[in-house]
Amino acid sequence: MANFNTHLIVASTASGLAATTMLGAGIAKPEEVLLYFAAGAVGGLLPDLDSDNSVLLKVMFSVLGVLFSFLAMFTQAKYFSVAELVIIWLLCFLSMNYGLFLAFKKFTVHRGIFHSLPAGVFYGLLATFLSHAYLKFGDVVSWATGFFIFLGYLSHLLLDEIFSVDLSNKKIKKSWGTALKLFERKNIAGTIAMYLAVLLLFFISPSPQKFLAALFKSNASGNLQRNLFPQGQWFEARPGPE
Repeated sequence: MANFNTHLIVASTASGLAATTMLGAGIAKPEEVLLYFAAGAVGGLLPDLDSDNSVLLKVMFSVLGVLFSFLAMFTQAKYFSVAELVIIWLLCFLSMNYGLFLAFKKFTVHRGIFHSLPAGVFYGLLATFLSHAYLKFGDVVSWATGFFIFLGYLSHLLLDEIFSVDLSNKKIKKSWGTALKLFERKNIAGTIAMYLAVLLLFFISPSPQKFLAALFKSNASGNLQRNLFPQGQWFEARPGPE
C-alpha cells in the first residue's frame, strides 16, 4: 500500500495538471487554480481517514471542531450571554473531538466503505454542497471543487490497487480489490447508508448544468489548443490584461 507521501505527491500532481488544463481551456480563472489544486491534494488523503492512526483524521476533527464550535456560538450570540456562549463553544468542541471522533473511529474499518468509489462521490458532493451553501461559491466553482476532491480521492484508490500487485514476485496481494470497489461485502448496511447519503447530497447540491456546460463549451478545446504551446518564442512572456 502506498504511503502518505506517495499519495500526496500523486494527488497533487494529478490535480495540478488538471487545474492547469482547465486554466488553459478557459474554464478556470487564475485565482481558482490554487483552490482546485488544494482540493485535489486534500482529496488524495481523505481515503485514509478510516485509519485509527491517521494524522489527517485527528487534524480534520480538530479543525472541524473549532470551526463548528465558533459557528454554533456565533449563531446564538444574540440570545445568550458571553459566559453561556463560551459554554456552548466548549460543549460543541468536546462533542466533535471526543464524541463524534471516537464514534467515527469505532464504526469505521480501514479499507471499509469509506475506502471506496461511492465514498469518493460522497466527499465530492459534500465539498460541492458546502462550497455553495456556506462559502457562497458559484455553481461552476462549487462543482469544480467537488470534482477535484473526487479526482484526488480516485488517485488514492488507484494507487492502492497498483501497489496491491507485486511485480517482482508476479503475484497479487490480499489487499487487491479492497480500495477501488463499489460496495463493502462485510458492511451492507453501511454501503446502503453511503449510497443514500450520496443521493441526498446530489439533490441538495446546486445543479451541475452550468459546470457541465463550462466543461463542454464549444471554445474550450480551441482555447486549450491555443494555449498549449507558445505562439512565438519559448518563454517569451505574453502581455497581461490592461
